[in-house]
Amino acid sequence: MSFKQASYQNPLIPFSGPIHGGLQDGHEVIVNGSVLQSGGTRFSVNFQHGLDGNNIAFHFSPRLENGGYVVCNTKKNGSWGPEERKMQMPFRRGVPFEIRFLVLSTAFKVIVNGNPFFQYQHRLPFQEVDTISIQGEVQVSSIKF
Repeated sequence: MSFKQASYQNPLIPFSGPIHGGLQDGHEVIVNGSVLQSGGTRFSVNFQHGLDGNNIAFHFSPRLENGGYVVCNTKKNGSWGPEERKMQMPFRRGVPFEIRFLVLSTAFKVIVNGNPFFQYQHRLPFQEVDTISIQGEVQVSSIKF
């Protein structure tokens, strides 16, 4: 199933852009980039409703501190839910990556560099997602739909 959505090329970070028509079961969003060589220790990709960041259906946040781990969460009406952590770090500074976010009826399936990484159960309806935002210590070459 394909989106009727143009790709974003070399967006400036922090970035927020619309997802026209929202997300549907079977959609895939592919983020290509690399973690910056220096600076902070984290970045995030957010699938959210609106630009204000009060309703984030899926927050995916690799953190290079403390041996490296990835935090996944949902923010509903401005309040974060319980974090889910994956104590594994597939990202390294300066090394290109590809993250595939596959929208399933029950969860977001995350594939990093061709390897299944995490499945995050929906806590907010994915159909309400209309914006993707990326922030932190990352350079993004493309966001494809």
